Amino acid sequence: MVGVALYEDKVTLCHGIYKGSDLEIISLENRVVPTVEQLSYVKSWVTQHKLKNADCYVVLDQDEYELELIECPPVEEDELPEAVRWRLKDLINLPIEDAAIDIFHLPDDAYRGRMKMLYVVAASKTLIEKKIQFIKDCGLDLKIIDIEELALRNLSLLMPEAEQGTVAFISLKENNGQIHMFSHEGMYLTRLIEMGYSSFIAQDTTELQIQNESQDVMVERFVLDIQRSLDYYESQVGKGIANKIYILPSELIDIDIREHLQRSLEQNVINYDCKEFLSFSGELELEKCKNSDCLHVIGTLLRRGSYATG
Repeated sequence: MVGVALYEDKVTLCHGIYKGSDLEIISLENRVVPTVEQLSYVKSWVTQHKLKNADCYVVLDQDEYELELIECPPVEEDELPEAVRWRLKDLINLPIEDAAIDIFHLPDDAYRGRMKMLYVVAASKTLIEKKIQFIKDCGLDLKIIDIEELALRNLSLLMPEAEQGTVAFISLKENNGQIHMFSHEGMYLTRLIEMGYSSFIAQDTTELQIQNESQDVMVERFVLDIQRSLDYYESQVGKGIANKIYILPSELIDIDIREHLQRSLEQNVINYDCKEFLSFSGELELEKCKNSDCLHVIGTLLRRGSYATG
């Protein structure tokens, strides 16, 4: 199996195999590759690892799709796609006639059962067609086009809290972040945090800088945003209290904000380490796992196993 994520200037690839119901990661690549060279690079990688015609799972970059939470229209199931498309036309930036959409329902107990909610993913039809052709040209057999949130949902199913409680992930990119809340096999909440790791580092360094008053204010804002999401999850979504929060690796730099969050949050704040929950080949450089892009391609491969459905 192969997981693929294509970005404007880099490629992330994962080769995994299943041993029974357990996924073993054989190879991971996260390389800077200009867009015009990505096809030849991936083709070469597929040949090198003897993966021609392997099952392929693609993860879209968040910039390539829009994700909206809406109330489920009161229509029959076969009428749902058209009803959702009509409601979505005023919510997304993409012209609705150019959009490919997919739907996944929130579990029945979300929002205390008061209303049925669903997430809708919208992406450009042209973009999807290009992804399909790209994978075909690489000699791989495309099975799924995934999104980052559901790839993380698959990872959450490996966590001990998944069955009885809530798995909370915080992911940080350069200029924004997200908090994701999962329980059992469902994604109950994903919310944007309008601050990224650039808010906590000086302009001339990649080191964490929370030593002055202005940075303290940024941390307070960041914690407040997280706390609002936790309160919303408990009071409105109705799923109770999340006892732990896992911070996912950042996309570009090694930055650690756990200690600063722990001072202000009641929950146990933990730096997520995928080596605790996944099996890796002995030859794999595990430092490559310290990157959110790698987690996404690993997570999409977990959809194949007994971990995830839908």
